[in-house]
Amino acid sequence: MDFKKFGFDDARLEKRETMLAEGAELYPYSYEDCTKINKITDKAKRQENAGEEITAEGKIAGRIWAVRKMGRTVFMDLRDDTGKIQLYINNRPFSKQEFKRIAQLDMGDIIGVEGPAFRTKMGELSIKVKKLTILAKTVVNIPMGKETDDKVFYRSSDTETKYRERYLHWMLDSNDRERIKKRFQIFTSIRKHMENAGFLEVTTPTIEFIYGGAEARPFKTSIWALNNKDAFLRISPELYLKRYIVAGFEKVYTICQNFRNEGIDATHNPEFTMMEWYEAYTDYNTQMERLERLIENVCKDVCGTAKITYQGTELDFTAPWKRMSMLEAVRVFAGINADNMSVDEIKSELDKHNIEYDPSINWGLGVVELFENLCEEHIVQPTFIIDHPIEVSPLTKIKRGDDRLVERFEPLVYGIELANAYSELTDPVKQMERFVQQREIQQHSQDKGQDWEDNPIDNDFIKAIGCGMPPTGGLGIGIDRLVMLLADAPTMRDIVPFPMIKPKN
Repeated sequence: MDFKKFGFDDARLEKRETMLAEGAELYPYSYEDCTKINKITDKAKRQENAGEEITAEGKIAGRIWAVRKMGRTVFMDLRDDTGKIQLYINNRPFSKQEFKRIAQLDMGDIIGVEGPAFRTKMGELSIKVKKLTILAKTVVNIPMGKETDDKVFYRSSDTETKYRERYLHWMLDSNDRERIKKRFQIFTSIRKHMENAGFLEVTTPTIEFIYGGAEARPFKTSIWALNNKDAFLRISPELYLKRYIVAGFEKVYTICQNFRNEGIDATHNPEFTMMEWYEAYTDYNTQMERLERLIENVCKDVCGTAKITYQGTELDFTAPWKRMSMLEAVRVFAGINADNMSVDEIKSELDKHNIEYDPSINWGLGVVELFENLCEEHIVQPTFIIDHPIEVSPLTKIKRGDDRLVERFEPLVYGIELANAYSELTDPVKQMERFVQQREIQQHSQDKGQDWEDNPIDNDFIKAIGCGMPPTGGLGIGIDRLVMLLADAPTMRDIVPFPMIKPKN
C-alpha cells in the first residue's frame, strides 16, 4: 500500500516494522494512573525552596520533544499538556533489547516513563528513568524544529498546516492551543452564568424544512426518507426558541452551530457558533443589562479581569456599557444629521461618500448604509447601538415614541458586531404584515440571479405567535467573535477549531 499520500515517512514505517518484528508493543491499550509533569516539577521546586532533598517521583506520559544521544545515555525532553521535563535514560536499568528499542525512538513518539526527579550536573530538573513504555510510534515526521529557553528554530510556520492540519499546529503552537482551550472555557462560563440566572438550555432542529430568523443564503439538502423533500441547514434558531416561549418556557437559551452559505473572511465562516436566548416579560433594555453583565463576568472567569487587550488596544467590558442610537452614531461619527433627511438627501450623502446602494433604497436602509460604512470602524469600546430603522428589523417592536424605528440593539466592540437583540414583536397580525412588507422590499431590490428565497413564511410559527406570546426580550450573540476578542485572535479562523478551508484537491 502507498502510504505517502497520508504523509507517512518511509524510514519511520520501516523502523515500525522492524520493532514489531522484534516483538515490541507499539500501540498498547492503556497507560493509566499517570501524574502530570507540572505536579512533579512543582513538588520538586517546593522541596528545594524548603531546603529539602528532592523526593518527587512519578509515572508520567507525553510526547518526545527532543532526543540527545550520548553513548550509553540518552536524554529526551518529554512534554504533556502541563509542561516539559528532561528524561535521563541510562542503559543500566534496561536489558540490551530494551535499550535498543529506546534508541529507536523518534521525536514525536508518545511514551510513558517512571522514575524519581533529580538535578543533573548541569542543574536541570530531570527524571531518572527506571521504566519506559512505548505508547505510540509515529510514522509522520512532525516539524517540531528546535527549542531553547527563549527561541524556536526551524519549526514549520506554513499557513496551510496552521488551518488545514489543526492537530499538527496545536501540537506545535502552545499559544494557539491555549486559544482553543479558552474558547471552551468561555462556553463553560456562559453556561454557568445562564444557569445561575434561571435559564434552561434547550436545542432546536439543525435540519429544517423552512429556514428563518435571519436573511441569509441557506445550505440546501434533501431528506431521502421523505421522498427527497427539500430541506435546509439552520441559519438561526430564533423561530424555534420562540415556540418554547409560547409554550411556557419563560427563560431559554441555546448554543448551536448555524450554517450560512455565504462569504469567508476574518469575521465570517459558513459554519459558526451562536448563542441565542429569550426571556419572557422583558424588553431590550433588560437584555442590554443582561448581556453586559454576562460578558463582564465571563471576562473575569476566563481572563481574570474585565479589562483585556485586543490587538494592542485595551478594551473595558465593565458594565454599564455606552448606549448610542444609530442616528446619533451617524451624527457623531459621520457628521450627518439623517434624522429629518428625505430619501433623496440620504442618497446624496451616500453618493458623496462613494457608497454603492440600490436605486430603490428607502430612508431606513439608507441610514443603515451610512452607519455601516462610516461609523462602525470608529466604535472601539463596548457600545450598544440602539433603535434601528424598521425596514431592517421585521421581528421587532416599534420604538416607543418613533414609529420609524424599532427597539433593537447591536453591541459593537473594536468595530465588530458582537450580538443582535430586540424587544420581540409578539402581535401575530403585525408579524405577518411585517413579513409580507419585507419580502416585497427584497423581491423588488434583490439580484435577479438570486437562487434562494429571503424569509420564507413559516405558517406554523405565525400560528404559534397567534396562540399568545408574552412580552419578550431576545438576543443572539456570535460566540466565535466573542472568543476572538477574549483570546486576542486577529481572525475567526484562529479560534474556530476546524475552519472552512478550500480542499487541496
